[in-house]
Amino acid sequence: MTTPFSLSSLLICLTVLFLQPRELISAPADNESITLPVRIHRFRTANEPRLNCSMSDDDIREQMKAVNETWKQASIIWDIESIQNMTPQMPEAFALALSQNREKIAPALIANTKRENLLANGFNVVIAEDFEKTIGGVFIPKPDGVVYFATRGPKGLQTPAVLAHELGHALGLPHTIFEKNNNLMMGAGPGRIPTRIKPITNSQATIARTYAAQGRPFQPQRIRGPQGSPTDVFQILDSTGSGILRIEDSAPEFRDFTREFFRKASRSSNDTITQDEYKIISEHQRINIKRNTLGPEIVPQILLRFDLNRDGTLTREEVNNPRSLVFRQFNQWDKNGDQKLTRNEMKEALSEKGG
Repeated sequence: MTTPFSLSSLLICLTVLFLQPRELISAPADNESITLPVRIHRFRTANEPRLNCSMSDDDIREQMKAVNETWKQASIIWDIESIQNMTPQMPEAFALALSQNREKIAPALIANTKRENLLANGFNVVIAEDFEKTIGGVFIPKPDGVVYFATRGPKGLQTPAVLAHELGHALGLPHTIFEKNNNLMMGAGPGRIPTRIKPITNSQATIARTYAAQGRPFQPQRIRGPQGSPTDVFQILDSTGSGILRIEDSAPEFRDFTREFFRKASRSSNDTITQDEYKIISEHQRINIKRNTLGPEIVPQILLRFDLNRDGTLTREEVNNPRSLVFRQFNQWDKNGDQKLTRNEMKEALSEKGG
């Protein structure tokens, strides 16, 4: 899962703001392992069973062992600093968020976290028992950069790859745009299956190692980029006029912006982006920004993503991603209550509500 705040702040092109990391230091050599201490916090409470984590210390260590099997691809080792119990501070807020408003899950988790127990300037994982159909996990970069995970999630008992995925967000990795094949950082959709270990690309490993070298969770900052259409912006950034964008060749005044654009596309500083790819990435990010305000024009893209049998309708089984707008609005859009969404039903709903 992308962080709840980063998706709404993915801004491009027209008077854009991008999320920009703090000044980076060089990552260690490719063959040198980076060890990151992580403190594991286990929610324990008799007041809210869905917060009360049932994992034993051994269960948690087994989870982290599998997490490290995935992150071995980047020569990153997550080392458990300690496993501690944490008493939730506002379990009623969590219960309310689960039952009524998924958008309040992140604030409710923060409200239940005892910040004084966190590993300062380090990595923290807080484990609950059951997120039900809301989320599998989430990395919340501010105020403390904490990963939240649960024994059970939308698909039942969760695999360690879910936790590895959220830790990827803590190392600056976004959801993928081009990378499929069950990649660790895929969002929901075709090609993503529950497995214990998932692959990452060399570019993702390079990005993660760069942020891991900082020794603390990824923290976004804002930086202004150039104005204009994707074509105009690409031409501004491509100072050499080659049609191939490289970070080191980008216009100096927009180099940080370019570096962040590469990160959002899961591209490292060693990679390149063509003008056509830039347009695809820009459109992907534009849709993410406006996912709650887009109108009926997005229906073909909804069908392309979720309509697995290509029959022009969506069923509950096809729309199984709790993070998606369609999942959240399914009952409201399903006017006749037949548990199917037709193209016309979605168009009408989006015309009325604007998304």
